[in-house]
Amino acid sequence: MAAKSNDLNKPTLTDDTQDDKNENTLTENYFAVSVLRDFILPDLLDKDTVELLYWAGKNLSRQLILDMQSLPDLFKKAGFGKLEITKQTKHSYIYTLTGPEVVQRFDTNNDDPEFSLETGIIAETVEKTIGAYCLGTYTVNSKAKSVSIKIQIDRN
Repeated sequence: MAAKSNDLNKPTLTDDTQDDKNENTLTENYFAVSVLRDFILPDLLDKDTVELLYWAGKNLSRQLILDMQSLPDLFKKAGFGKLEITKQTKHSYIYTLTGPEVVQRFDTNNDDPEFSLETGIIAETVEKTIGAYCLGTYTVNSKAKSVSIKIQIDRN
């Protein structure tokens, strides 16, 4: 079921049962997620895509009853990419999203991919975990093909 790419620098699609040691592979989950998020939903939601996907992400987090420690595993299983917390302050958390899934989204979307669904999931999960209102924003790094997701905490 695994397809090999002729270009060794490109990520390849792999069977989920394969060993996770090769971090330069796309899972089968990626394809389904990508088709929905990058093609079908933007056609249906049009100009409201960013806002609606952000709130859909927050709602999904509520339904999945996540905590901050479970986020990296969820992102991996969902085919979103590798999620790491890279900075934490009293007023914010900064996460970095990388991996072949993210690279593929940059390639598919002409260096302008949208990550509001992921941002909403993280924002709501942090909010539930710490018990304070949170707002998430993301910044794409087209050169590095990575995403920085900042969760701002309002402790008032």
